[in-house]
Amino acid sequence: MQHTKIEMQLNLRNFVSAFDIKLMNKIIYILTVLLCLLVACGEKGNSQSDNENQTIDSSFCDCAELTFDTPYNHFWRFERRKGYSGRCEEYYPNGQVKISKNFFNGKLHGKIVSFYDNGQIEDEKQFDMNFQTGEQITYSKKGEVIFHALYSRGQQTKVLVSRSDIEKVDPWDKN
Repeated sequence: MQHTKIEMQLNLRNFVSAFDIKLMNKIIYILTVLLCLLVACGEKGNSQSDNENQTIDSSFCDCAELTFDTPYNHFWRFERRKGYSGRCEEYYPNGQVKISKNFFNGKLHGKIVSFYDNGQIEDEKQFDMNFQTGEQITYSKKGEVIFHALYSRGQQTKVLVSRSDIEKVDPWDKN
């Protein structure tokens, strides 16, 4: 009986060891799967936050970030089929705004203002869904009105001021 008892203890230890190894393998497998799921969910979370940043950031951009799509006849930034809505600006090397444009559903819409490198307004125009409308006023670098006209659906309807005697930029001015 003594011999059988020792054999039973050895068999029990072997069984427990084999059971422990199988259990550990299952635990490692489950932990690996969970880790992979957490990493995958974390990446999806990051891409969602990237999309949120695009949504937040989409109200303003550098005009160079926009692409004109001829088939859709609109400007887009992130998605080709979704026209850009918001404002874009271009800058001079000195940091001054060169031009500020407004868009709605990929179309020029609202006021477009261009500036000289000293910050003085050069030109102001109004657009309604890609059609120039309302006033256009062009200024000299000194701030004098050199052109003022009215537009309707892209057509010039009336010229209010046209001064060819005033130069837009003084040729002797280095600024």
